[in-house]
Amino acid sequence: MKNLLYCLSTLIVVASCDPNQDLNGDYLIGVHYIPTNIAAAKQLKQMTSHLRNDAGQFEDQNISFAYSGAKLLSFKDNSGAVHSISYTGSDQISKIFSPNQTSDFEYAGANLSKVITNVTGIGKITATYSFVAGKLSKIVAIQESVGATPVKSYYETTFVFQGENMTQSVTKNGVYNAVTGDLEMSSETETVSFGYDTKKSPYKLLPPAYNLCLIGLAPENGNILSANNAEKITVSKSAAPPRVTTFVQTYDSDNYLTGSTVGDQYISFQY
Repeated sequence: MKNLLYCLSTLIVVASCDPNQDLNGDYLIGVHYIPTNIAAAKQLKQMTSHLRNDAGQFEDQNISFAYSGAKLLSFKDNSGAVHSISYTGSDQISKIFSPNQTSDFEYAGANLSKVITNVTGIGKITATYSFVAGKLSKIVAIQESVGATPVKSYYETTFVFQGENMTQSVTKNGVYNAVTGDLEMSSETETVSFGYDTKKSPYKLLPPAYNLCLIGLAPENGNILSANNAEKITVSKSAAPPRVTTFVQTYDSDNYLTGSTVGDQYISFQY
């Protein structure tokens, strides 16, 4: 899954990965939302990271956000590319335009129901969302790559909340048979468990639909829907010992996260 997702690289999120692997997880793009507490809310202006990729090499990223009042208009990545946002008449995000990439958003009433992301020359990801009592309960993502040997993959993740924090996600996956079209599920599952601080998450300042869209591509990042910051992440896979990552966190005077560090890797937030 990650090979295709890395081609969507625009935003960095601390994910449930071993410190010697890719701490940032996967990337996506921002979306629009107006905070309910506009007078009190901060704005996330910049995210910077110094993280290792799958090959163990450092990749530095810097993302800056542009607003008009409380409205997110666009953002710029460290290559200088500007990513623009369009909206429906009811002020819901309808599309994100990025270089060689487009994401289309669909809604069921006020809830995000589907995001279809197309990457030129790479493939397509279709993520559908289910909710229970206003909380995310499941995401099903279909990933279709293009090329000489196209592959169609299936990812299903269920989520558990305690209060306003997502405490666990369980992901199972499969591949569609290229000849019969039948879905062949893997016996392996991945369970990610989160332990939290009591401080404020910078991701709550970003649009809820943005966070949901990102999790549709990288379900191990489910903690970004939470009110607080994950400071301990445990990843358990079938027939493998658990992998535990503990972060060193720093905060500003308003108790918002400003930095998260594991060894020589970090991600920082500016408001």
